[in-house]
Amino acid sequence: MKKFLLALSLLVTATLNAADAPKAVTYEGQITGVVCASCKAHITAALSQKLTDVVSVDVKAGETPETQKLIVVAHNDSITKETATEALGTYAKNYQILSLAKK
Repeated sequence: MKKFLLALSLLVTATLNAADAPKAVTYEGQITGVVCASCKAHITAALSQKLTDVVSVDVKAGETPETQKLIVVAHNDSITKETATEALGTYAKNYQILSLAKK
């Protein structure tokens, strides 16, 4: 009986913790100025460190050679183009975020 109650307690605790976990939000947009792996690393580091609850940042080839696709996944539903640009800090002079929106 004790084992059953312990198992039930663990199950309830795990369920409550899962319900409290924030949902991941995916943002997609366009960015310019990314020409090499170091550029991608600068963007990834800046956004991951300065925006709260970022899970991942990815930069992929865009529709044109001048623009790249920016994908940010976070447990934060308030990221905007402006907050992402601010998070770039001094890198914002090299990379311009053209758009960023929730998917």
